Amino acid sequence: MEKNMQVNFDFLKERVVNSLDNTDLEFIRNELSKLSEPTLFSGVGGSSVVSEFGAKVINAKNGIVSVNSEPRDFLYRNNSAFRNVVACSYSGNNYGVELSFLKNLRKYLLSNNSFDDNDITYLKYSTTIDKERSFISLGATLIPTSILMDYYLNGKNSLMLDCIEETSFDFDLGSDVYEIFSGYDTSTASKYLESTMVESGIGIPIVHDKYSYCHGRSPLGINYNAIAIYYNRNTEFDRMMLEELKKYYSRIITIDSKYEDQILDDYQMLIQSMYLTKYIAEKKNVDLSDVKYCQIVKKLYKYKGEI
Repeated sequence: MEKNMQVNFDFLKERVVNSLDNTDLEFIRNELSKLSEPTLFSGVGGSSVVSEFGAKVINAKNGIVSVNSEPRDFLYRNNSAFRNVVACSYSGNNYGVELSFLKNLRKYLLSNNSFDDNDITYLKYSTTIDKERSFISLGATLIPTSILMDYYLNGKNSLMLDCIEETSFDFDLGSDVYEIFSGYDTSTASKYLESTMVESGIGIPIVHDKYSYCHGRSPLGINYNAIAIYYNRNTEFDRMMLEELKKYYSRIITIDSKYEDQILDDYQMLIQSMYLTKYIAEKKNVDLSDVKYCQIVKKLYKYKGEI
């Protein structure tokens, strides 16, 4: 399949449905349900979106401490309070997975692949559709996120699949700077947005925790011609913030809540965010599937030395 953003968006829902149909979901649900002690999730790039969502799902569903972590942090943090680690990686064989598995924790790998290692529980998802060819991981991010969503919904996936529809946007860019207003409840969506803007070069993102913005993070709004992107869950605080931000930002893009359930809402906001990046990329004549990346990637991507 050619590297083309529109093609990959056209196949997005089909890829998710195909994976749900071809994955042993019962096995994955059963293994995830056994997580009853503090658990770390890890992932890099598009998989960091998956690990962020996974940590939230297990915290909400299993009622345990569950934290997302960068793989390198495993080397510098005291991990003794945790008992499990779930590494999220489409390929399953990058250095981040190795770093996550260095400590003496029960190891799980949520991946499109599995390997011959009896010390690892493989949470393998499968597809029969041709592999996605894209620099920005769309299906490779949404498929494992949907597998985790299936666990959260106990297999009742009609609401989840209803979320995978195109969201329309219509605004002039006018700036390369984007101030993103988010928080724990919308962190999966904002992590995708920030990561994709950086990796594709379509914008300069600054992510604000909504409440932290109230305590000193507002000067950017009066010093730069930034576009505000606000994850709106329709709380009293959100209504107040949006009213005030109108005074300082000429363009405010809202990603709006549709569900009371926080996990389901973050999932659908993730999909809205995907279509927002598609809109911005199209306005800038950028193909998210065929990004002209910096050549430093060729040296850094496969680094496996001391870190």
